[in-house]
Amino acid sequence: MMKRCITLCLLLSVFFCFAFTEAPVTDKTDSLLKKAEQDLYIYPQQSVYYALQAKDKAPSPVKEAQALYVYAMAERLQGNFDNSIQALYEAEEILPKGNNILRGNIYNLMSLGYANLEDYNRAIALSNNAISLFKTENDSVHLAQCYNNRGIIHTYINEFEQADYFLKKALVINRSTKNLKYIAANLNNLCLYQGNTDEQLKWINEAIVINKHLNAIWSLSENYNNLGKIYIYAHRYTEAISALEKAYQLAKKVGAKGIICDNYEYAALAYKGIGDYRTAYQKLNSLYALSKEIQSVNKLRSVEQRINQEKLAAYRQKEELQKQTYKIELLRRNIITLLIAGILLAIIGTLLFLHYKRKKKIQLLNAQYRIEQSEHEIAKLKMQQQKTELETVQQALATNKEETMNFAVFLQSRNELLDKIQEQVRKGYRMEHAELISHIKTINAFIRQYQTTNKHNSTTLNTINEKTNEFLAHLTKRHPNLTQGEKHLASLLRVNLSTKEIAMLTGNTPKTINMNRYRLRKSLGLSGKTDLIAYIQSL
Repeated sequence: MMKRCITLCLLLSVFFCFAFTEAPVTDKTDSLLKKAEQDLYIYPQQSVYYALQAKDKAPSPVKEAQALYVYAMAERLQGNFDNSIQALYEAEEILPKGNNILRGNIYNLMSLGYANLEDYNRAIALSNNAISLFKTENDSVHLAQCYNNRGIIHTYINEFEQADYFLKKALVINRSTKNLKYIAANLNNLCLYQGNTDEQLKWINEAIVINKHLNAIWSLSENYNNLGKIYIYAHRYTEAISALEKAYQLAKKVGAKGIICDNYEYAALAYKGIGDYRTAYQKLNSLYALSKEIQSVNKLRSVEQRINQEKLAAYRQKEELQKQTYKIELLRRNIITLLIAGILLAIIGTLLFLHYKRKKKIQLLNAQYRIEQSEHEIAKLKMQQQKTELETVQQALATNKEETMNFAVFLQSRNELLDKIQEQVRKGYRMEHAELISHIKTINAFIRQYQTTNKHNSTTLNTINEKTNEFLAHLTKRHPNLTQGEKHLASLLRVNLSTKEIAMLTGNTPKTINMNRYRLRKSLGLSGKTDLIAYIQSL
């Protein structure tokens, strides 16, 4: 907890150090700018000094641009148009994007500079840019200033209706916002051209009252200049000279060379009006000398040319830098392209290798599959062969069984024959000699008949086979679940063969035959009291 408190205290101390070191610089710059703006229309020379001090101490590009703008205004009020327009170009150059208000003010003031150069198209274009910016920002105060300057530009090209339109539009806005300084400026500018004398006198006197209240000496000198001009238009030359004398004293006090030039021009007209041509000539000489001193056109053109050269040099330097940057970027892209190409080649090589391995694996699997298929076919053939062999064996077994059955039947029939012969022989024991010979011949004929009969084709054997097949059909119908072995055993038992004889015929032991007889009895569902042979023979 203690460590956290110490860390927090250190951070706060650093913060307050930065805060209290930066704040005075900003405050001092703002104070100098405020003094420069206050002295702008009272003492422009002092305003220039404060503006330059603020520019040197400016903590940011925005503050520096503000100081240059105020400096440009002060220089313009003194008639130093070249210094004014150069400062405006510098302010525009360093001003960050997004500060539309200050940029609009720069364009607005610059438009008057180009009007002095008699480049009216450029002046109007700059004025339009300023108006567009202030409309975007919805700033009516600065919009009124634009309309005011636009009116002045139109007076330069003798478009007095247009000038009147913009100046009155500015006056309406300024009166709605109660902006006295700019109300006085609008009223003064409405008197720059010949119009309704009474109305213009009313406007100029109102402007004088406002500027006296504001102690705006420069503006007052311009007001008295315009008052003298109105009197000249009204042919009131004495009053004009008086007003112009006041204007001259005020303009000389603030160093307003442009106003003094106008004053000389208006005074020459006034003295000419009263017939004092000598004094009028002196005023014109003074006008020529001062105009030559403050000739704005050549100075402004040289300033503009110098600025353009600086811009061109900066542009070339920027272009060269861009070329170098482009070369570096191109080199970097080439390196990246080569790296990407190398990586792609490596990836493609890897993929091809993997594809080759997979192809080989697939081929191996196919070979294994074909081998397995072959083995399967071989196994299948072996199974078929085994099946065929099994069927052959089963057929042979069935043949053997049939032969056994026939042999058993043959034995039975032989036994029956022997029994009959034995019975005939026994009968011969009781016969006389004469009858015995005949009887013996009968026995001999019976034996001969039996011997000459083919056991496979005789009617007796055929009858026996038919009886055996008939027996098996009856047995299967009554007991369908009997096995072939059980059926064969039943056929042997039917001909009354003994267990020993059946064992001898089948190649089994008597014990196995007895077990098979037990299973046959169970399959037939016979109880222990029922005679098996009697049941079979009854079917």
